[in-house]
Amino acid sequence: RLERLGAGATTNAHCPPSIIEEIAKPDAAGLTLLKDASEKLGFSARAYHRVLKVARTLADLDASETVGRIHLAEAISYRMSAERMAQAA
Repeated sequence: RLERLGAGATTNAHCPPSIIEEIAKPDAAGLTLLKDASEKLGFSARAYHRVLKVARTLADLDASETVGRIHLAEAISYRMSAERMAQAA
């Protein structure tokens, strides 16, 4: 698992965007969901990669080799919850 993360990265959170895109590779349904959500919610490039990192971590916890639509949906929901909490504060 650590070989996939590249030099200097020990967790998904510490992966640079180029590495996380390589190791997180969502399935077709997940990629469609992520792109649609990015457009509708106005994700920046940084937000896009953060969602991808969380989705990769969720897939890891699920012992899944691939990042599926379910992992991305959950990661996006966390992102939306965090934004709502920030607006309420």
